[in-house]
Amino acid sequence: MIEIFDLNLIKRAFIVVSLIAPLAPLFGVFLILRRYAFFADTLAHVGFLALAISLFLDINSLLVLILLSMAVSVSAEHLRSKGKLPAEGSLSFFLYAGVALSVLFITFAGKTGSVMSILFGSLSTVTREDVYLILVGSLICMAFLLKYHKQMLNLCIDEELAHAGGVRLPILKLTFAVTVALCISISMKTMGALLIGALMIIPPLSAMQLTKSLRSTVVLSIVYSVCSSYMGIFLSYYSGIPLGASISLILIGIFILSFLVKLFR
Repeated sequence: MIEIFDLNLIKRAFIVVSLIAPLAPLFGVFLILRRYAFFADTLAHVGFLALAISLFLDINSLLVLILLSMAVSVSAEHLRSKGKLPAEGSLSFFLYAGVALSVLFITFAGKTGSVMSILFGSLSTVTREDVYLILVGSLICMAFLLKYHKQMLNLCIDEELAHAGGVRLPILKLTFAVTVALCISISMKTMGALLIGALMIIPPLSAMQLTKSLRSTVVLSIVYSVCSSYMGIFLSYYSGIPLGASISLILIGIFILSFLVKLFR
């Protein structure tokens, strides 16, 4: 097992998941509290489109992914806030449009062999330049959580109460949407377009089966996320299963165990 750590590929994978794994469930907690978990899946499918465009144009995929995800998150939040489209309707539109256009660009790019790594993640797709971008993105996401976590909690509990308390709701919602898009973007190459939502949503859901306070839920969801990500790297390396699928399988097992413990308790 020691020889695995001699590979630069594995070293980069551990660095990336160490940055992503603690962040994803933190945003997942707020998405669940806002009943907006579908937002993560929508941005993930938009990320699929961004990676497809990158293949078609042969340019830096992570940069395109970040920019396109942010643009769509701002558009979706604007449509939702202004009431021009129902929340589910706007998200569904971007989701299906992202999938359809992705197929189009991948077909014309002639690189259908890359679809598996895009959908389910891969150890080999993360470059050294990606690591630097992921580091910067992680710092930005963490800065947002440290500065606005109290306002976000008030927003999730009661929007009217948060507004009465002086929270600038439009700006906070927009900033949150952009930051979630950034978190999903920097996680996409590792987890894949179809499974990044699992890293954001399943750890908090699993923790909620066993905890009674928000703080303990946050702590336990981070523990679940980090442990499953590290274990997923080993599972992916030795079994050949895509990294995103490996991590998701472990997360599913954790959720089932947590749910059974709750039932017996």
